[in-house]
Amino acid sequence: MTNPTTIALVHASVGSGHRIAAESVADELRRIFPLARVEVLDVLDFGAFRVSGNAATGAFTGPSAPLYDAMWGNAAFGRTAMALSRPLLGLVYRRFATWLADNRPAAVVTTHALAANLAVRATRSGALAGTPVVAVATDFGLHGFWPRHGLTRFCVANDAEADELTSRGTPGSDIVVTGIPVRAQFTVPIDRDAARARFDIGRNQRVVLALAGATQPGPYAKFKASLAVSLPAAASLPNTTVAVVTGKDKAFADELRSRVAGFGTGNVRVLGYVEDMAGIMAAADLGVVKPGGLVTAECLAVDLPMALMGPVVGQERANVRSLIASGAAVFEEDPRRLAEIVRKTLARPDRLARMREKSLALARPHAAADVASTVAGLIGE
Repeated sequence: MTNPTTIALVHASVGSGHRIAAESVADELRRIFPLARVEVLDVLDFGAFRVSGNAATGAFTGPSAPLYDAMWGNAAFGRTAMALSRPLLGLVYRRFATWLADNRPAAVVTTHALAANLAVRATRSGALAGTPVVAVATDFGLHGFWPRHGLTRFCVANDAEADELTSRGTPGSDIVVTGIPVRAQFTVPIDRDAARARFDIGRNQRVVLALAGATQPGPYAKFKASLAVSLPAAASLPNTTVAVVTGKDKAFADELRSRVAGFGTGNVRVLGYVEDMAGIMAAADLGVVKPGGLVTAECLAVDLPMALMGPVVGQERANVRSLIASGAAVFEEDPRRLAEIVRKTLARPDRLARMREKSLALARPHAAADVASTVAGLIGE
């Protein structure tokens, strides 16, 4: 019996965006290759010692944040750092190279630079030589740690990233503008009134949606604290429903519900974990979010104007720059001014309408399918 074709989707559990993008592409590849073995792997699981994704996130959101911010987009620094660390990384993540050698995937798709560098190293020679390695950017900016050589294709979020790669020496034929892969629920057109009915939100209400489900430390914790403090002012906005998605952070949800109980307004909804994120986003007029690549790509997919909240470093700063320049978002670095920025944005319906139009123009809800098609073409070749 012939073994099924194996395709590896490799992410790193530093935040949830890399994983969600990998899983979204994996779902599309399973549709194209129903008999294939499509594996989604966390590269951190293969280390000689297990590194917590939250701990890794904390390393660049704490005291070292300014250093991380300065080096994030520096291609020369990234190139030098990876050249110096490559032998050590190869030793620490030797089990990943062993997995690839044992499973001989037809293609390796990576949504994180660490996985991309390790995959390029493993496929440089020997039995895996020539195995396609596809990188997928999950932010609206490129840091310097992506490998310069050895990638078969690089799927990027927009034309600006394609230009950046070209300036670094990547051949244009190796670059594909796909967008950031989002979940399949964001590919289906959603009726706004029907979505509001599902969540029991009045048709004539303005809806502010705060997405506060991230569990990472540092600025994410500050964002949650500022949201809790700002809720009374947000709740006082006339004809406005404030919905807060707290994800699986039950303690934070309980804290907010306790606060909301004393408002006496009835217009603040603490939703906890929401499976139908596309629906609740489509029901909203304004999304209040930290500027991660995946969540902002999801907002674009449903034409949701964004109020991006800081402080930001590295990839989040790049996302802010891109989305502000495009006109799809507003930004406030101090999350304590959350209520004020929401009030000012809602007071300009014309501006909100323009932001929604810009979001529609930037949306690439079928990015996962486009990445999968790119991979399928390489396997066919």
